[in-house]
Amino acid sequence: MRYLRGVRLGWFVVVAVACGSNTRAPLKPGDDHDEGAGILAGASTKLQTGDPTDDKLADNRRANRGTNPYGYGGDAYGGDPYGGAYGGDPYGGTSYARWTIPQWNYQQPNRTPRYTVTATGLDASIEGTVTWPGAIPGKLATACGAIDNPLKVAAANHGVRGVIVYIERVTSGRAIPTFTKPVTVGGVVTKHGCAFGPTAQIAIPLPTSVSIHGDAQRTRVRITPTGAAPKLFELQEGGLVQTELKAGVTKIDGEDGKLAAAWVVGLETPYYAITDDTGHYRIEELAPGTYDVTFWQAPIATAGVDGVLAYGSPLVVHRAIHVDASRRAQLSVALPAR
Repeated sequence: MRYLRGVRLGWFVVVAVACGSNTRAPLKPGDDHDEGAGILAGASTKLQTGDPTDDKLADNRRANRGTNPYGYGGDAYGGDPYGGAYGGDPYGGTSYARWTIPQWNYQQPNRTPRYTVTATGLDASIEGTVTWPGAIPGKLATACGAIDNPLKVAAANHGVRGVIVYIERVTSGRAIPTFTKPVTVGGVVTKHGCAFGPTAQIAIPLPTSVSIHGDAQRTRVRITPTGAAPKLFELQEGGLVQTELKAGVTKIDGEDGKLAAAWVVGLETPYYAITDDTGHYRIEELAPGTYDVTFWQAPIATAGVDGVLAYGSPLVVHRAIHVDASRRAQLSVALPAR
């Protein structure tokens, strides 16, 4: 009997303690037992925009939680599914901050050739070699390091590599590639240590742009178009600078003049070539007639005691030549030694 009384007494104590535990104060946000739904957590998960409808929208989302018919987690994990364009209400949805896609209107550039476009009778061509009559220039010693001279001459035949050869005025010829979506040639320059490269290139069709890519060293880039004031840009480590490119010659170098320059020739003609390692070139698909051929070589550079590179004028040669149908005309020139 005493044993049963003890058992009943113990059970009563346990029940009393359990019932008494219900009278403890509930956990409050921000106390030592806050599991993440406290004041800070609650504030950080609620976005206030000043719109009184925000609370109503939040209430509606909470009321609909768990009723997502798609089974992908509801608004908090994407909804619709995956957010009605990736994200759901907490991540922006389809109208985040009431943002709408702007409508851009660009004027289509006129790339129609200034001559009669034809696909027949273009079986003439011009070819030849560009040479250098003087001593072969060596590398330039600068504070940044040794760099190649813009004039690159082959030892075997004194042929000059990288000379730009082009014909500007034609009366009839082939089309420039696709007016509406042109195949862009050139327009990319890269900084490698002490120099921008390639030394010389052609960019067509116009209008177009030039993109300058940086390396591991930050620098200030100077872009100087023909007949215009230079523009300065900050080229960050591994960065990119892009600007409009117009007809004519554009020089790209460093603001301090200690980086070897690159030259971009913007052309409005598809009749061009760049000499190979032996100085050879060829321009094809010409109609019979007389043409003025331009040979353009980047200027020779000299290095001052302060490491600044100085450039003279480009080496330019003009030659007139007549070509007949179905024949290959020969035109070789020597650059003027200065």
